[in-house]
Amino acid sequence: MKALAVDSATSCMTIAAKNGTSVVTLSLDVGMKQSQKILPAINYVLEQVEIKPSELDYMALCTGPGTFTGLRLSYAALKALELSCKVPLYGVPTLDVYSYPYRNLNKTVISVIDAKKDQFFAAIYKNGIKTVEEKDTTAEEIASILNEKEEILLCGTDAKIFAELLAEKNKNLCINTLDVQTINTNSLFEMTEKMIEEGLQPLQDYDGPLYLRKSEAELALDKRYPA
Repeated sequence: MKALAVDSATSCMTIAAKNGTSVVTLSLDVGMKQSQKILPAINYVLEQVEIKPSELDYMALCTGPGTFTGLRLSYAALKALELSCKVPLYGVPTLDVYSYPYRNLNKTVISVIDAKKDQFFAAIYKNGIKTVEEKDTTAEEIASILNEKEEILLCGTDAKIFAELLAEKNKNLCINTLDVQTINTNSLFEMTEKMIEEGLQPLQDYDGPLYLRKSEAELALDKRYPA
């Protein structure tokens, strides 16, 4: 299949294109410069696998949680391609994507992203099944619901940061992290193609990013005009 996948949920944006067995992946840890890089990066990976946007069978992105700016950028860029080229766009929750490579492990898998202000976006999985939905949470809250008898694998871009905090809250937990990060767009491709096989629908016009908290602008507005 011919496809394009984007994960811009964190400061390290990953964009990949595939043409059959040929896959090109580009990761850019550029922070606030994502808006300047996303379109050139999309053009680059498509050129490397020698396909045009109109030839794509599908596109995929991480729906969130994640950074407000990053999620909006990927939605804007890929929805524009969807409209102009009539290519279906599929979305997969970010933490599901990050946990996907470990779905067959007999461990408790916690997928995390640093949400700043001592908070994390986290979800918990067992044998590939999500047992705790995505939430804006703390290490203390997660530690309180974990079983000390179970092995825990932390994954996601900020797993090591979360592991240190989790160990501080409960030193009896058996916590594991990985020294290498998986390529998240590979999971996006595989998960999306399973969705297509199962006949699941692509994102609709009204579908947007999954936000677990209000933006700074919304918080400021609430403060200025309290309900």
